[in-house]
Amino acid sequence: MNYSSLIKSITGATHRLQEHVATVANQALVIRNWLVGAWLVEFGQNGKDRAKYGLKLLESVAADLAKKEIKGLTDPRVLRDCRVLYRVYPQIRGVVTREFGAISLPPISQELATLSGKRIRGSVTRDLPTPLVLENLMRLSWTHLQELIRLDDPWCRAFYENECIKGRWSIRQLQRQIGSLLYERTGLS
Repeated sequence: MNYSSLIKSITGATHRLQEHVATVANQALVIRNWLVGAWLVEFGQNGKDRAKYGLKLLESVAADLAKKEIKGLTDPRVLRDCRVLYRVYPQIRGVVTREFGAISLPPISQELATLSGKRIRGSVTRDLPTPLVLENLMRLSWTHLQELIRLDDPWCRAFYENECIKGRWSIRQLQRQIGSLLYERTGLS
């Protein structure tokens, strides 16, 4: 091995391993945020779609987590996103169960499978696209999922999920495609 090959080998291995670390970190963040969403729904809503009491729950939780210096969960909007992630992607439960075993998780009830009177992805119905396979879902980062959960139409969300995975879109590419109404334009053509 010559010096140039040595440097090339070290550089290549470093880049591949850094990509692996980033992937694992993103998966851990998605799992953590899904768990947070599950616990928030269970605590604040007792499995129901809307909480009757404790409307300030997210603000209180965010403030207490800030005091404990828990990064990434000190904004009530992020905690709302965690709840939506839990509702929209119930299949993440498979990773959580595999990683943590008998962790205390609330059941996903039929009532919870209804969001604002509409059935959400992950529910069993012919009117919805097939949920993403867990392996593909876990290829998306938390920031990708935050953009996707804001899409109310499950067919639109499924389109962007699949295109994002196929094209290996960055978060900026995903935002640009959503902003340019790619789904709607593709449907018209």
